[in-house]
Amino acid sequence: MEIIPDKRPIVGLVEQAHVGKICLPNFQRDFVWTREEVADLVRSIARGYFIGSLLLLRCDPANPPFAPVAVRGAEPTHTPLRPEHLILDGQQRLSSLLYALTAPDRSLKDSSKRRWFFLDLALLADDPDDDEIVFSRTKRDLRDLDKREVQFEQRILPCTALLDTHSFYSWRDGFEDWLRERHPDQLEAYRAAGGARQTWTDAVGQFQRFEVPLVELPRVDEGQPDAIGRVCAIFEKLNSTGVDLSVYDLLTARLYRSGIRLHDLWDQACHDHQHLLAWSGGKADQHKFGVLALRTLALLRGLDPKPRILIDLEPDQFEADWRRAAAAMDRAIELVTHVGQDGFGVFDKKWLPGFGLLPVLAALRAELESHGLGADARRDLRQWYWCNVFTERYSSAVETKSRRDYAEMTAYWFKGGPEPSSLSGARQTISAPTFRIRSSASYASAVYSGVFCLLAIRGARDWQVDEHIELQKLQDHHIFPQAYLKRHGLTKKPEINTIVNRTLISDKTNQKIKDKAPAVYVDSAQVFADGDPSQLLELHYCPPSVADLLRAAAETPTNESVPELYARFLDAREQQILEEIRAVCGAHAAQPGDRDAITSVIDDEVAADFAAEDAVDDEPDALAA
Repeated sequence: MEIIPDKRPIVGLVEQAHVGKICLPNFQRDFVWTREEVADLVRSIARGYFIGSLLLLRCDPANPPFAPVAVRGAEPTHTPLRPEHLILDGQQRLSSLLYALTAPDRSLKDSSKRRWFFLDLALLADDPDDDEIVFSRTKRDLRDLDKREVQFEQRILPCTALLDTHSFYSWRDGFEDWLRERHPDQLEAYRAAGGARQTWTDAVGQFQRFEVPLVELPRVDEGQPDAIGRVCAIFEKLNSTGVDLSVYDLLTARLYRSGIRLHDLWDQACHDHQHLLAWSGGKADQHKFGVLALRTLALLRGLDPKPRILIDLEPDQFEADWRRAAAAMDRAIELVTHVGQDGFGVFDKKWLPGFGLLPVLAALRAELESHGLGADARRDLRQWYWCNVFTERYSSAVETKSRRDYAEMTAYWFKGGPEPSSLSGARQTISAPTFRIRSSASYASAVYSGVFCLLAIRGARDWQVDEHIELQKLQDHHIFPQAYLKRHGLTKKPEINTIVNRTLISDKTNQKIKDKAPAVYVDSAQVFADGDPSQLLELHYCPPSVADLLRAAAETPTNESVPELYARFLDAREQQILEEIRAVCGAHAAQPGDRDAITSVIDDEVAADFAAEDAVDDEPDALAA
């Protein structure tokens, strides 16, 4: 794509925005700058500072590629809008200047009242570094600064006189007439070489001639979805330090011209679906739920859920497909939050093992239910979910895997296809003797979150109050306390913080155990109120064989056996967790004699998986919402 560099006076661009020749694409976010940010931008131009570059997209006024929106405060000459350019980067700066130089009847982010901006000409000449050279006033505190006589007396120029040369000359000539009438003795000094007249004219002229670097992208037309996708990718890259936009925002503008109001459809979806509302907070950009719903829609249409496909979704039947996708997403959230054998135990959304799984889960469950499939398919879906959690397949290349998993699962259910590779490959991996979860030690790992969800499903309870996870605000805390391990020479964080040494208990319970040896707290009535911890510990993957290792970990300063005890504890508890992971994934622990064969199959599976992903033209990171 050809990129055309240029430099143009910023005031001229403001004029074009004011009459609607430069507009915003509908996916741009609202103008959010404060009065001080607006004032600081005007100061920067008055001082000749660099204010960054702008990115414009040239377009056909009669057929822009995105629905255009006027810059806030503009007074377009055409309805509907007929923009010659859309601004992709620089909205806040252009909107700020338009506000300062035209004083529209609008408020700013931090002010509920309309504001007028002024330039102190006398201070600008004496001390341009003083921030008071630019200030703003509301109508209530104008103190007659809207009257020229007061402006002349105080040498204050309204910023509206900066928009064009005629406006400033009119003000300057008015000042000279006022000075001739009121202070004739000052007129000669004012008009002399190097006097205020020349100083002010030079300063305003410099402001009006101030140029900004500008990059202009060539025109793209409706029939060029690839070019439109590249424009969006460029925009996303340039916008990466600001408010993130997503394919949802971009598609909102694309569909607007077809009479489809995606924001309205989103609001209705939240109104109709309580789970979607609760998890998104009613906002499409919360956890990118707008994008997740679009991915679900694409899968249900049999399409790749990639950004370049989503940005070009056909408007035909879109509203009906959206409603189905939104309902499917709501159902998926209901499933993951169900704390029971048929759900996935996400009792708090922070424990979700990754949002990337939701669109595939939603689409597959929707297909399963619409076709009335029975217990076998439902078991397949549960096992697909857990297999992906504990192999962490969805940690990368999410769109590629989503489409392949959806296609393989539906072919397996409806066309007698082979067992999906996402199931067979994961089971081989999880069955292998070398499979471990010990390296997972933070929320960044799907395995870490998945184990806590299994704890919820098995009915784990807080040790002290003996209540279920859902009724307590529990956190991930250590079983072998950090302080105890460090006292005995175990200081490596990955070794201490491993998921195998973590469980869910309340902060209050943790306060009672955090400095103690396991042998001290495990039989303490202050921690286990009924004096018998066995049943409660069992729910936390600590059966009697593991509990005995806790009792052996005494508080002995010279106890050199603690590292060995801790290693045995990790081995024993990890095996307990692995048994359940294999059960929910439909996998079985391999026998020692099967190891070589399994390893070979795993290697082939992984190699094939990576080869398939490499062969697919994944989108640039900028659009991977």
